[in-house]
Amino acid sequence: MKSPFKEMMHSGVTMIKPSSIHQVIAGALLVAAAGGTLAVRLDAARHAKTKVLGLNKVIAFTFVPTTKDFDPKQLRSVTLIGVSNPGDWKYWESRGVVAGVGHTWYDLLRSPIDKAVDALVGQDYGGNPHPVNMIDEFGFDYGGRMDQKSAQVLRLTKRKKPELALAVWEMRGPIPQVLAEAYRDVADLVMLESYVSNQRQYWWIATQVWSARKYGILPKTIVVLGVGKGGNPGENWAETKEELEQQIRFVRLIAPESPGVGFYSGTPELLTSADDLCAHFFNFPTNGAGLPAEVRDLAKTFSRRYAKPTLVVSPSFVEPNYTEDGKGIEEPKAMRAYLINLGDQDAQNVKVRLRNPPNLGGNVFAEGVVPLIPKRGETIGVLRVTDLWRVWVGQWILEVDAPGCDVLSFKPEPAAK
Repeated sequence: MKSPFKEMMHSGVTMIKPSSIHQVIAGALLVAAAGGTLAVRLDAARHAKTKVLGLNKVIAFTFVPTTKDFDPKQLRSVTLIGVSNPGDWKYWESRGVVAGVGHTWYDLLRSPIDKAVDALVGQDYGGNPHPVNMIDEFGFDYGGRMDQKSAQVLRLTKRKKPELALAVWEMRGPIPQVLAEAYRDVADLVMLESYVSNQRQYWWIATQVWSARKYGILPKTIVVLGVGKGGNPGENWAETKEELEQQIRFVRLIAPESPGVGFYSGTPELLTSADDLCAHFFNFPTNGAGLPAEVRDLAKTFSRRYAKPTLVVSPSFVEPNYTEDGKGIEEPKAMRAYLINLGDQDAQNVKVRLRNPPNLGGNVFAEGVVPLIPKRGETIGVLRVTDLWRVWVGQWILEVDAPGCDVLSFKPEPAAK
């Protein structure tokens, strides 16, 4: 804020009557005080956190394996928890914790839309006057038929039972527009499945956060970290307290607007570590302190401005165009590729191909031309399938021909032997 004295000096006022000097000083002090109070209020408003699910912060333990060695009631930082017994909400509410029941996508998306809505509306919430449903999970085909159906189910459920809070899991990378808009309009919390092991995989988290920010839903979105062993053979997530802390620091760096963080699965030791770390979650810096230089550079990759089109692509960001019930592939068969443009110019006429690996023929089995990837935006490229593919997501080879563009290609790490 400019000083009132400096304002007077630069306005050409150079003479003040001696008799008026005390009035001027008093007035200036009042202006400064009022201005200072206003500045404090404005600064506080800028930094005020929007409550999510009625919470000032969301520290979510979404699935805690029940073992004799770990009782979820010993968690101290938790503010949102997934429960198997709907009636447990009473205990958790007495501690100021929101409890949510779960529902898998399977019966929702394999049923007609009206039955899916009825399943969510009529679920047992244990008499909770503020019910929360944690839906596991959406994000199947980058805006295809399954994603469109998911969006419809969410919108109609909220219309039918407005008091039901919807906490949705988003898997498979960045959020496509059809889902992001539904989340923006009717979801109460978005949970990004960000199950990575080491820093070479942090690009996955960065792309998810990028899409949440683009559609304005990051203030009600949390990154959920995988803890311990992964879901597939050879897949590991954060396995030490040190790695958990690094991932949390990365989340604070790239998503300071986010209301918190979450954890999925884990051993008793690692869950205790996560609990300890989140006791002071908002004390972790948002400037990348404590992170290696290469991790800070990765964050800058998604925040800096690029003069020319700069594409972010990955073989992991490609899915078949499923039928609405997920039981098959739409005809004519096609693949849907999520393509990001970080640049300040549009990318045009980008050719995209999918190829089997050399040991499985090396042939191109899907290809297409993407007419436009808008500046600082994204597009779903539709690739027509012309041959058999012999591998699944992330294992195929993605080729991008984009004249006049820089292309940043991120590849998944192979599973540990």
